[in-house]
Amino acid sequence: MTMPGQTRPDGTIVEGGNWRENENQASVVAAVGGPVKDAWQGAQDAWRAQWASNEGAFASVLDGQDGISNRLELLRDVSGYCSSFMGHNWSVATSTKVVVPFDRTVGPTKRASVIAPSGDKSGWLVLKAGGLWRVDAHITTSGYTQNVTIIPVSYPPYVIYVYTYDPIAPRFWIEAFNAAGDLLTVRQFDALGNYAVYSADVFGQVASPISTHFQHTFVVENMPPENDPTAPDRWVYVRLSMQYEPINTSGQFSTVAQCKLSGGTKFSSLTATRWSRDVQNNVYAPTVPDGGRLE
Repeated sequence: MTMPGQTRPDGTIVEGGNWRENENQASVVAAVGGPVKDAWQGAQDAWRAQWASNEGAFASVLDGQDGISNRLELLRDVSGYCSSFMGHNWSVATSTKVVVPFDRTVGPTKRASVIAPSGDKSGWLVLKAGGLWRVDAHITTSGYTQNVTIIPVSYPPYVIYVYTYDPIAPRFWIEAFNAAGDLLTVRQFDALGNYAVYSADVFGQVASPISTHFQHTFVVENMPPENDPTAPDRWVYVRLSMQYEPINTSGQFSTVAQCKLSGGTKFSSLTATRWSRDVQNNVYAPTVPDGGRLE
């Protein structure tokens, strides 16, 4: 319905003739976007207020981070490292506990060192600072047990020799001692190969090399600085020991066992790393009581 020159009909919101004069782009944007803008502004104000209340806490955190920026001496004070390997290959006597001689150094050393061949601690590592230390050992063995059964016969040569071959059963220990020779802590690792073959025609399989890797983590009490004349009396000495036994599965008459340790950086390593200078929880509990049955 139109109303040229007439009275506006009831219910009309805007007089048609005045719409174009009263409305423009700015007024339309304000009418359409105003409510959304007001709500968004309110949300931003609330967000700023929340963060403003935490400014003190954040400032404290940032100040703390700035305080340790470029503080590399904090890491240097904790660090300790030494890595070694065997400079030779070795054969090992049967049923005899021996010290594996890690006598060559790899890379830098700090607060620890390798004891070169001399005296009764040759091939050991010496730790020269207290804290939490981890020692990693990597060792490669090859060996076998040769079993001989003698069977009498009625014709020359009147005996028959039957050879069979079994693995050997190596056992390793990472041991730490004080300067007086007292045992501080030990970690044992049994390295029996996961196979059992009993025929001479598979000798090569029984005697194939087996690499063993295990580690021990322990706490060492605080020590004087290395340049202190009394420091060596507080140092801790670490070694890798081993012993192996022959395996005789068939009750043969004669048993002979052989074992070889492979040296070099490819097959051997004994490394000590200092993880922390803290000395809490210095616990040594090699055995514990039974706790019952877990079900």
